Amino acid sequence: MLIRLLRWLRVDMFNLAEILTLLIGCLLALVFIDGIRRALRIRKSKLKVDLIDLSSEVSLDFEEEWKQGFEENEDLEELSDPMHEEPDLDIQPQPQTNLNIIHLNDNENFSFSESTLSQALVFYNFTIEDKGFFTVLDSDQLPAFSILNGKNPGVFSEGVTSNDIALVLDSKNLANPVEAFELFVEVSQSLQETFQCNILDEDRNFMTKQMIEHMKHEFHERQRQLLASAS
Repeated sequence: MLIRLLRWLRVDMFNLAEILTLLIGCLLALVFIDGIRRALRIRKSKLKVDLIDLSSEVSLDFEEEWKQGFEENEDLEELSDPMHEEPDLDIQPQPQTNLNIIHLNDNENFSFSESTLSQALVFYNFTIEDKGFFTVLDSDQLPAFSILNGKNPGVFSEGVTSNDIALVLDSKNLANPVEAFELFVEVSQSLQETFQCNILDEDRNFMTKQMIEHMKHEFHERQRQLLASAS
């Protein structure tokens, strides 16, 4: 009887050791698999972030890049002016560059190109600059505003199409800013009807007719204040 009991205890202890070994092996396998899954997940997330960053850089709104270049040119002109000095406290500062921007965006098609825009602007006076953007002229054949490709590379060279354009008017150095602004709004509405696209403000919010009228009112009010301060 004692011999049988000892044999049973030896078998039971042997089975317990096997069970513990199997359990430990399973736990180690689970830890190893979990480590591999975590590493793959981190690598996949990093790759996704890199792709998003690259896509964002490629589709960067050219308007911001153009505005930065415009402001840098303004600063260089001021620094290169030999008469440029620090103003006295009693001298009124010069007004800053005032850009008015309207976007036209087509969510479905890349409708805008040098060819299609040239056809759409056939009833207006315009030139295509060597740099690849349009300049619309006023009744005196003077530059009124520009039409840019709203996406990189920001120009309309041969074969380049876009789903976004930006109409940019700088009223600071215009001989007749009021006429230029009226033409600016007229052309934007004409292109919107021609291409059946969305008309957006500088922040890419949808513009209604009421918002356009409000934009006109603000522009005329700024011009009135500038004339009053000049006199």
